[in-house]
Amino acid sequence: MIKLFAQKFIQLQIQPLYEFNRFADKLQKKQQDNQKQEFKKELEFLASKPQFTLIDFRQRALDGLHKLKKGFKYQISSGNEETEQQLTLQRQVLNAMFDEELLNPDDLTGDQKKEIAMVAQVEVQQVNFVLSQYGQIRNMHSWVRDMKERGEPMPDNQEDMMYRYKRDKPIKKSFIKFEMKRQNFSMKQRLQKLKWGPRKEV
Repeated sequence: MIKLFAQKFIQLQIQPLYEFNRFADKLQKKQQDNQKQEFKKELEFLASKPQFTLIDFRQRALDGLHKLKKGFKYQISSGNEETEQQLTLQRQVLNAMFDEELLNPDDLTGDQKKEIAMVAQVEVQQVNFVLSQYGQIRNMHSWVRDMKERGEPMPDNQEDMMYRYKRDKPIKKSFIKFEMKRQNFSMKQRLQKLKWGPRKEV
């Protein structure tokens, strides 16, 4: 009798932990599925655009904020504060720009950036940061479009995309010259290091 009672007691103690682990596993799987879906949508969005302007970048930020604010359940599975802060900054800066500025960001002068910063109530450095983020996405857009035109399969995940992007991305000559001066490697080693990153020891 005592033995049966002890077994029952142990089961009652273990059951909540088991249920919690099952819940955690389901939550993790759902998060991974959501990330895959969002990644696929992001690639489709980039591939569908003949050009990627700041107007598209602003819409991307607005869509991202809308998704983050769907509710507590969604935030548990995919949202985080850092992402929301970045998207909010992008929205502030881009909403402070005229349509002409959104269509021609490369022509922005220092005075225009100061005015944008004043309207958005941010620092000029933050305006430059948002424009830098846009430049990165625009480069990614060109790469995705080229890959689509070549008929290559799209990356399956973020890691695959970054590996292939780094492999295909052209290296600026000025950057190569700068790196050549910094390290005493052979020409082949230097180019490999710039293109693939540091070699990992096996």
